[in-house]
Amino acid sequence: MFLNRRCQINTYTKQRGSMLVMALFVIVVMAMLGLAVVQLLNDSSKSTVYEVYGARAFNAANSGADRALADIFGPQVTGSVGCINVSSSYSLPKTVIAGFSGCDLVIECTEFDVTETGFTHYRIESTATCQAADFITQRTVAIEARQRN
Repeated sequence: MFLNRRCQINTYTKQRGSMLVMALFVIVVMAMLGLAVVQLLNDSSKSTVYEVYGARAFNAANSGADRALADIFGPQVTGSVGCINVSSSYSLPKTVIAGFSGCDLVIECTEFDVTETGFTHYRIESTATCQAADFITQRTVAIEARQRN
């Protein structure tokens, strides 16, 4: 029994400090995992903001193209007015449509006649840019329409 006690003392003196090294290792690994999770959440929130503002920009561009079509072919239009009636740019304030606040809209309309077919062709390109702080998204919608001369 006396010999056993000496062996236990020698075992304890040989293991002194190893638990500290293991504790530091575990702390470092847990800190790295925590930083990785924080970075992942940050990237996820940024991608959500880009997705939301991308959808806003796309819908604003669609609305601009629809407005240009209404300016050309709408029921209030008499005769053939063409691209002259289409406004070229809009800034959408918050008071008009809350979903499009912070969005700017640029519309380009070109028209050309094809004498062989007897149609006037219109190409409408609507580009919307939405901005919130340092996030900027831009979407473009292009449509073509024709009207018999």
